[in-house]
Amino acid sequence: MGLFSRSGGVRVSVTPDVVRPRQTVTATIETDKPVDKVATATLEWGYDNFYRYHWAGRADSAAAAGNDSWLTMGQVGTNYGSERVTDDWVCVTRVELPVAASEFTGASASFKIPSWAPGSSPEIAKWSCRLRIERGGRDVDERGDFTVVIGTADVEAEPEPLQRFWGAGETEIDIVIGSPVYRAGETIAGQIVLRPTADLPDGDVAVYWQRFRESHPLTRTPAQPGPVDGRIVQLDKKIPLAAGTQLTLPFALPLPDDAAPTASAVHSSLSWFVAARMMYAGFNGHQIERVRRPITVVNAP
Repeated sequence: MGLFSRSGGVRVSVTPDVVRPRQTVTATIETDKPVDKVATATLEWGYDNFYRYHWAGRADSAAAAGNDSWLTMGQVGTNYGSERVTDDWVCVTRVELPVAASEFTGASASFKIPSWAPGSSPEIAKWSCRLRIERGGRDVDERGDFTVVIGTADVEAEPEPLQRFWGAGETEIDIVIGSPVYRAGETIAGQIVLRPTADLPDGDVAVYWQRFRESHPLTRTPAQPGPVDGRIVQLDKKIPLAAGTQLTLPFALPLPDDAAPTASAVHSSLSWFVAARMMYAGFNGHQIERVRRPITVVNAP
């Protein structure tokens, strides 16, 4: 870089800084003085996508995950690595900005948020517009951040089937809720319906919310997914479970005020569930029953 080359003070601002899908944001790029020796000036609209991946030395690949001999423990290229959190930039669209006589003096550009845009959250996405100027001196890489919020009108969600993810199903458990969509901080009102298939020991029933982030990076080995369970809300204890009977237990389950919206992005996705757990009394070999019903979570209004 020459002693008198000028990169100038470059600023990127975005208005509005909070926006919903299908709305438009505008980026304004200002410079304290013209940026010289410019080859290209590009504005990218997109998001940093957060995810977890499995790191296993230099052999960071799906093949490494199959090499689990204790003899290779701790060696480079084995499965005994670690899980790491990272992010990759996802460019949604790119705009070439005007450059005159190898100088850049500022510009503006607009972007319509796609209908499918993942909402902003520390778990999934951070939206930005990024200015990249390639030049004869030091390149310029500046960004302006903005927030994408998801409301009830921005999602199309239908009720999804109940999932049994633990237990033998000796008691048929249903989770009945009034809507498939809920806002962050909202209290979910519903019912747990129990239908024992045989005379069983007394049962203890509880509900809780469950958040599930799945990492599916394009080029790295994904980390093992795992749910985050919310506070357990005990509904009843020592419930008699007789064959041919049906019991209904109402519940009120609050979602966190800062619950991140349900999202699907390039390298990761975020799902929410209402889950129910039943434990049978005594030491009798009956498995714990766990079921869950998918829901869609949006930002608070």
